[in-house]
This record gives sequence, C-alpha cells and structure tokens, in this order.
Amino acid sequence: MKNSKFEFAKSDGFVAITYMILSGFCFVIMHAAVKYISEEIHPFEIAFFRCAFVIVILSPMIFYQGKSILITKNPKLQIYRIGLNSIALLCFFYGLSKINLAETTALGFTVPIFTTIFSVLFLKEIIRIRRITALIIGFIGTLIVLRPDITIEIGSLMVILSSLLWSICLIIIKRLTITDSVYTISLYAGVGLIPATLFLALPVWTSPTLIHILFFLFISLTGTFAQTLMNSSFKRAEVAMLLPFDFLRLIWSALLSYTIFNETPEITLWIGGIIILSSTCYLAYREMILRKTS
Repeated sequence: MKNSKFEFAKSDGFVAITYMILSGFCFVIMHAAVKYISEEIHPFEIAFFRCAFVIVILSPMIFYQGKSILITKNPKLQIYRIGLNSIALLCFFYGLSKINLAETTALGFTVPIFTTIFSVLFLKEIIRIRRITALIIGFIGTLIVLRPDITIEIGSLMVILSSLLWSICLIIIKRLTITDSVYTISLYAGVGLIPATLFLALPVWTSPTLIHILFFLFISLTGTFAQTLMNSSFKRAEVAMLLPFDFLRLIWSALLSYTIFNETPEITLWIGGIIILSSTCYLAYREMILRKTS
C-alpha cells in the first residue's frame, strides 16, 4: 500500500493535479491583485502593464529561441487572435473591478461551454444530444449566478463577453498550433496586446507610483506562472480528470472576497458555480471519449 501511494505521488497524474491546483490558486491571487489595485488605477491601464511586463518576463525565452520565434505561417489568424484577446482581457479586467471576485470566477467557468459551441460552428465538430444537454445545463447555471430576475450588472456582462471572446481565441489557437510553435503564438499575443491595450489605457491614464509598478509586476508574474502551470498540467493528464480540481478556484475566490474585500458570496453563486463546472466537466469527459474512439 505504501509503495502504491509513493508511486502515485511520482506519477504524471499526481503532478498534473498538483499543477492544476497551484495554477488555480495563482489565477485567483492575480485576479484579487487586479481587483484591489483597480480602486486606484483604471483596469485598462492595469491590462496594459500586465501585457508589457509579460514580454520582460519571457525575454530570456525569446533570446534563447532566436529569430525562428518571429516566423508565423498564418499572420492573418495571429491578427484575429490579438484583436479578440485584447478585447477579452480588457472586458475581464473591467468586469473584475465591478463585481465580486467569486462571481467573476464562477462566470469564468463558462469558457468551455462557449468553446464547445464555437467548435461546432467553426470547426464543424459533431455534437450530439448528451453534449447539447450539458450545454443547456451549463447556461442554466450561468443564469442562476447572474440572477436576471433581480438585475444584471455591467460587470457580469463584461465577464461573460470576455469568456465568449476567449473561447473563440482558443479555437484560433487550436488552428495556429498546426502551423506555428507555442512560443511564436505566445510572443505574437504578448507583443500584439501591448499597443491594443495602450490605445484604450491612454485616455484614462494615471501616473503609477512605485507601489503600483510592483503590483503590475506581481500580476504579470502570477498570471504567467499560472498559465505555465496549467499548460504543464494539460500535457500530463486528460482535461476531464483535471477540471474538477478547478472548482477550488471558486472556494479560494470566496475566501479572498470575504477576507480582503468584505464580500460574502450568496448561495445562488455556489449553486450556479457547481452546475456550470459540472457541465464543463462532462463536456471535457465526452471530448476525451470521442478522441479515444476516433
């Protein structure tokens, strides 16, 4: 028994789960930092510095890869991805500044739902009754979180729009990976987002202090680290196995919402969040089954 536990601890599955949990925690920390600093700095300016510092963080990799990292075989798709990614990032940061942290996390779970829909529309993937049912259930969960019977805040709509746009970005990235390296895709996104976010940040610009600059650096570091951990986890295990652990993000978001921002998530958020995540887990599971049988 001890040997089996020790072997599991060294397995790809255990490492992938650990990476997924750490990734979720880093994302929540980053979002909390964005929300905290947005009380003094406009979200658009935060988005600009988030992108600018990422280039600095990735500069050693760019230097190591050399000129080959600049070569893309699909510049048109790169431009589409940059445009959509820019709007998605700005919408998310703006929405995050307007609604509580836990609600932002719960609504962010809708990305796999939108991705499935756009896979059918753009990639001509076949969808059957069980996946359609999962999509409907996922949207019911979203409505429970939004509570349209009371009021729908602009921040909530911005996060939903961000999820929708980001899901299209994922479809484009899936296409780009056929022709371009992962490093090239990351570089074009990072470089392209800088002028796009700067354009919207300039009208609301506030001269940042040293404390603000440190916050921007922290946001970029945690975001880059979170994305790297998530990518590493997906390389080691199936998405269907990892997604249930993504629910921990909602718990951490609720804890930080209460301790830092004095926000108490309502019961509808927990119910809706669980329904949305259950739907996305099933969609990932069906995707895994289809891959194995195809």
